[in-house]
Amino acid sequence: MKSFKEDSGQTLVIVALCMTVLLGFMAMAVDVGFVFQAKRNMQVVADAAAVAGALDYKYNSSTASAKTAACAAGAANGLSATCTANSQCSGVSSTTICVNDPPLNGYHESTGYTEAIVVEPTPTFFMRMFHISSLTVKARAVAGSGANNGCLWALSKSGKDVSVTGSGSISAPNCEIYDDSSASNAMSLTGSGSITAKQIGIVGGYSVTGSGHISPNPPTTGIGPAADPLNPTAPTIPTGTCTSCSVSNTGSSDKTIDPGTYSSISNTGSGKLTLNAGDYIITGDLTNTGSGSLILGAGNYTIGGNFKTTGSGAVTIGSGLYTVGGNLSLTGSGALTGSSVTFYTLGSDTITGSGNMNLSAPTSGPYNGMLIYQPLSNTSAMALTGSGGDSVKGILYAPGAPVTLTGSGSMNVSLDMIVDTLKVTGSGSVNVTNYAAVTNTNTALSKLVMVE
Repeated sequence: MKSFKEDSGQTLVIVALCMTVLLGFMAMAVDVGFVFQAKRNMQVVADAAAVAGALDYKYNSSTASAKTAACAAGAANGLSATCTANSQCSGVSSTTICVNDPPLNGYHESTGYTEAIVVEPTPTFFMRMFHISSLTVKARAVAGSGANNGCLWALSKSGKDVSVTGSGSISAPNCEIYDDSSASNAMSLTGSGSITAKQIGIVGGYSVTGSGHISPNPPTTGIGPAADPLNPTAPTIPTGTCTSCSVSNTGSSDKTIDPGTYSSISNTGSGKLTLNAGDYIITGDLTNTGSGSLILGAGNYTIGGNFKTTGSGAVTIGSGLYTVGGNLSLTGSGALTGSSVTFYTLGSDTITGSGNMNLSAPTSGPYNGMLIYQPLSNTSAMALTGSGGDSVKGILYAPGAPVTLTGSGSMNVSLDMIVDTLKVTGSGSVNVTNYAAVTNTNTALSKLVMVE
């Protein structure tokens, strides 16, 4: 009978060979683990760089500035690397961040999106025995403005935040309404009107009195309070002195004035008053109360008193920032037109489109998208009354103020509203399109999202 002792040497050889293979797999597992760890770390850097670059471009519209911001974000997340722009990051031999704005790859090759690619050669340990001393690891991210589904934030913590009375209605089928009041009737519908939105979230409850309806039915209640989605910077208000510089156009002839400092400017006759383009400081009131027209050239206007139009003449408001220390009251019966305008007001706001009204916010600059801006400390009421054919586009920002929308017909607006409370009255419908998601996707209200 053959002895098993004769096979003992073979077993040792087999075990040795198996151990070599096992150690090889273990070595590969260790190196692959290091590579995956490097990949995770680099993805964090790529994400941070893409977000920083997209956010910077959103406000500065500069690819050079976006690149600088993206590289700084990479360094802040622990990666010191060469930073290049407009490259696919291929064929590199050292740690590199490539920032492309717009992206050169993927599904978002358009302005407003930033692509960050991070490439780093990662050294190996045990794989060197197979003459593999390093592996090139790559991470990529794309960030840009996404659709912000909200179009109404009612921020008051008590009472009726959103209310509709009469036969009027508010319709926002493509965006969301947030109601921060904890009251049982935080959203209130009285009469035959309706409240319609893509989604409705209420901290408290809702009430329906009459034949009206709320959609979705029921709305979502018991949500956490929504925060103010904006925190705009208040403008610096310039000052000037003019002791006897009033301008008053009272006749039927036309008058033109140049930029400067004035104590008051008024147009009470049937003639046309034109303010040439430039910057104005008016320590008192700016008024148009006659049948003549008022034309304001592009520029920045600082009005210490009231900005008031009540006449039948047309009012044309040039692009720029209008700082109103008193009340803004644009209630004339003539056509009201203003493109790329922002009203920063410290009093109340009343705008009535009994004539043809066409107002739109700027689409670039520090107040991109902002049509009316009342700081939180301003609790004065805001009222907007329109009719069919009116066009109003922008953000109404009045987080400390009650806002009333009144429609006598079908009033179609492209608005995002951040208010204390909102009341809709009248017999018409107010049809709301989400401004930041549809009309102007580059505002500060448009959320920044990771898309790739």
